[in-house]
Amino acid sequence: MLLAVSVVAAVVLSRHYHLSNGAALVGLVGGVTGLTGLWLTWAAYKADREEAAAGELDLAGVADQLAIAVRRLWEDEAALRRLNDPYPLPVRWDPADSSLVDDWASLVRLATSGAGWPTPPPPGTWATGPGGLAGSDAELAGLLDRVPTGRLVVLGEPGSGKTMLMVRLVLDLLAPGRRAPGGPIPALVALASWNPYQQGLYDWLERRLVAVHRGLAVSAPGGTGASRARALLDAGLILAILDGLDEMPDPVRGAAIARINDDLRPGQRLVLSSRTADYQQAISPTGGPEVRLTGAAGIELLPLEATAVAGYLRGSAGGPAGAARWDPLLTAWPPPVAQALVAPLMASLARTIYNLRPGEPPLAAGRSPVELLDPTRFPTSTAVGEHLFDAFIPAAYRRSDPAQHRRWKPADAERWLSYLARHLDHTLGGALDLSWWQLSLSLSAFRLQQTRELLRASIIFGLGLGVGLPVGLAYGSNAGLAWGLTSGLGSASIIVPPRRGYLEPRQGVRSGGLIGRLTNSLMPEIAILLVAILMIPLLLFGGRGIWIYVVVGVQLFSWLLVGGFSTSPADLTQAVNPTLVLRQDREAFISLTLRVQFLAGFMGVLIGNLAGGPVIGLVAGLMMGVGSGMLNIPWGDFMLARTWLTIRGRLPWRLMAFLGDAHRRGVLRQVGAAYQFRHIELQHRLAGRQPPGTP
Repeated sequence: MLLAVSVVAAVVLSRHYHLSNGAALVGLVGGVTGLTGLWLTWAAYKADREEAAAGELDLAGVADQLAIAVRRLWEDEAALRRLNDPYPLPVRWDPADSSLVDDWASLVRLATSGAGWPTPPPPGTWATGPGGLAGSDAELAGLLDRVPTGRLVVLGEPGSGKTMLMVRLVLDLLAPGRRAPGGPIPALVALASWNPYQQGLYDWLERRLVAVHRGLAVSAPGGTGASRARALLDAGLILAILDGLDEMPDPVRGAAIARINDDLRPGQRLVLSSRTADYQQAISPTGGPEVRLTGAAGIELLPLEATAVAGYLRGSAGGPAGAARWDPLLTAWPPPVAQALVAPLMASLARTIYNLRPGEPPLAAGRSPVELLDPTRFPTSTAVGEHLFDAFIPAAYRRSDPAQHRRWKPADAERWLSYLARHLDHTLGGALDLSWWQLSLSLSAFRLQQTRELLRASIIFGLGLGVGLPVGLAYGSNAGLAWGLTSGLGSASIIVPPRRGYLEPRQGVRSGGLIGRLTNSLMPEIAILLVAILMIPLLLFGGRGIWIYVVVGVQLFSWLLVGGFSTSPADLTQAVNPTLVLRQDREAFISLTLRVQFLAGFMGVLIGNLAGGPVIGLVAGLMMGVGSGMLNIPWGDFMLARTWLTIRGRLPWRLMAFLGDAHRRGVLRQVGAAYQFRHIELQHRLAGRQPPGTP
């Protein structure tokens, strides 16, 4: 604002009084204003640093605030999944097969005599053998304490409730009165995003923690330079709960277990979940060396009891009339239905499909639990499961969403979700994270490359039009030099690899010194400004150009300080979400566009003695600003992809609202800045649907 006011005032006064030395006036007004802006910048930065130093947390305080955020995150997710409505499904487990885990004597020996392991707890804390691990969800919180090493493998069949059991474990460990102040925090992360060949366990965990909790990117106390996330990991204050080994590619699973064994520190507790068959294949590959998770005991989830499922379905029906609708099915209890519904996932889907909630219209004719008695339609448990997956999306969209003041049509929702599932399964190779900044990858590489080349050409053309043309008209002999330098630096500035400063864990970090802060600002306008500072004043004004050096230099330094020193709030008690990240990226796009636009307009003012100079500068600046934003900030690619896919009918225009609504309906789950389908089998089922127009 100071720069804009100073330049406008100087130009108006120069034109009004017909001053011959307008550049001097610009330098005088702008220099004074720039010094004021520089002082304000330094004062704001100093106050910010003093406030940060006064409120800096020690590591125990960081852990306590993180515990609040983690608990709030998973409480919200459990509420959306109706985990406690009317009560959690009663899950039971037995010890895992002895061939899948280390023997109990090895666990005791490692926990009592291992180098660097903590002092063992009082006698009687640990179970006397694997049989002591058998139990139910009522004993979940104390399960790890009964394992000498605190390391546990949770196995089960597809849909057996492994993920929801992990969520319950997190909530139980963080329940009031259980976690001691400054104690470890459970962190539930999906293993599908880890490549053990490229990242160590702790490096990957650090990135995942920071991706969800931006405040953990701030440097930890002590001056080591490590982030808070890394400091918590190094101090053993993170209990990693690694969910879904089976969701990693087959060749990577064994390598992941081996990498965990190599990286785990003495005394580090850990929980790992997987499907039983996939885990067995990972540790005993055909023709390959065997591997075990070192020092880990194991449990295997059991199918639900038929009486527990019946009570759960009746209890969640809303009253006696709703419960009575289940009686014909539960009385007959045909084997295919019984085999399907004893899986927690299938029982949960059946509840959503056949039990009405307030605000939902009456069920359509035939949509009743009685339909599952048809032996022709449902001869096997697989057929029952496929039917429940297919009926789940229409059932989830029966109810209007008051927050959106509209109702998504079930057929549209199913078509859009199927496209997103195919995007994950086919375009991204089976990925789980549905991230808005990866949506552009669903477009063909040829179309995306064409768009980028068009933007690149528009930027170079804008640079030449806004700077090279006016210079060439006025100083013909120097036009080639000005054109070459401007276009060259402009081209160099836009081929910088796209950065995701609003997505990567750099938010809230105050490190790197002055140079690091300045270079962390946007590179395209820095290159353009170098041209303006080094070439244009001398080319246009000769010796009088020194005044323009003063105004541009002082104002630019002050302006870049503001951009370089600005930081985002590092609130540990708040987790990021997709909408927040999208909004921050959109603001970055707009900021970059306006900055480049303003710089080009400022150049036009400097060459205002030429006809149309300011107009040319503004037009070229708009072209350069939008193009720079498209090439450097993912929000631009997202808007292109969303617009194209909306026109084609693949996705809704209000995509983020639709995804948030799907999350509230239990179709998706939120993991930091990304969404995931509530179960990988639902994703695969939707991805298998044929897109419209496919024979």
